[in-house]
Amino acid sequence: LDFDFEKVCSVSLSATNVYACVVCGKYFQGRGRNSHAYLHSLQQNHHVFINLLSEKVYCLPDGYEVIDPSLSDIKRVLHPKFSPQMIAKLDVPPALMARTLDGKEYLPGVIGLNNLKYNDCL
Repeated sequence: LDFDFEKVCSVSLSATNVYACVVCGKYFQGRGRNSHAYLHSLQQNHHVFINLLSEKVYCLPDGYEVIDPSLSDIKRVLHPKFSPQMIAKLDVPPALMARTLDGKEYLPGVIGLNNLKYNDCL
């Protein structure tokens, strides 16, 4: 799941009462009988949705709340919280710098990029 995108319904573009499909990651509005999330659950057979504001998880189309500790990692990524100590560590230079073949230093790691509709060739 990628929560970096604007939290609006992918169909109506509304920012109110938005749920993320936990299966495919798309955002839909509402969970009532005629809502976009409800229709998505029936059409795509995706049944688990998380409210992007309240962090409550629901099973659609049945509409019951799912309470399970295994969902806590998704909730933590949805609204990350950082302590002052964690933020202070951002300014400390890393101990394991690497060098390129021409001698330039760099920090090894992975940078995730979102492919926003074929812009990776620009």
